[in-house]
Amino acid sequence: MYGTKAKSLLSRLKREGIIGAEGEISFDLLDVEVDISDKSSIGNLLQEWIGAWMTSKNIYHRSNENSQMPPDFYLSRSHTKDWLEVKTFDHAESPNFDVANFDAYIRDLKDRSFRLDADYLIMGYSLNNGVIKINNIWLKKVWEITCPSNEYALRTNVKQGKIHNIRPYNFKKTTKGFQPFKDRLSYVNAIKATIAKYKDSQTEANEWFKNVKKSYKKFNGQSL
Repeated sequence: MYGTKAKSLLSRLKREGIIGAEGEISFDLLDVEVDISDKSSIGNLLQEWIGAWMTSKNIYHRSNENSQMPPDFYLSRSHTKDWLEVKTFDHAESPNFDVANFDAYIRDLKDRSFRLDADYLIMGYSLNNGVIKINNIWLKKVWEITCPSNEYALRTNVKQGKIHNIRPYNFKKTTKGFQPFKDRLSYVNAIKATIAKYKDSQTEANEWFKNVKKSYKKFNGQSL
């Protein structure tokens, strides 16, 4: 189910001891050094470290030239396969990263449905006195880190009636209540149902679903 290159990457990280590994984060300016305690920069730092680590191990990868667009890394020369997204969160809490911006994501899927097959490398960390520790690491597909909610068929971040981001399921442990989607199609159907309710238009949702199906068939030669 997971990309061969992504699985190989995860296996090598684990073999080299990524779980439990620690690193120091500090900033030095005008001979004044401070330990970093703010977690807002951790995601970017770990993403850059992953890229540097792959380079040091001669693992083929390319960063996206547009850092604001997915994926974080291409693991092959293809632009439609072997996508790797890197996500991080405080391991003491439930996963709280943004999976994707909802509006941008549904627009993108109409023409670039291969994005559905991206691999997500997720790291749970702790940060104490400038020392970051990797507590655990996972490789997931998008339908394994998302789930329904009370308001919509897809769990999202909603403010003043507007959907902003797709939010993750707590895959860290087995929980009661809403469970992750079982496969790609279930996930796409949940997006379709969310569009229908949010846009108050079943017609728009059906048209979106038809375009995604057509796009996925074009790029993958198979149904969703």
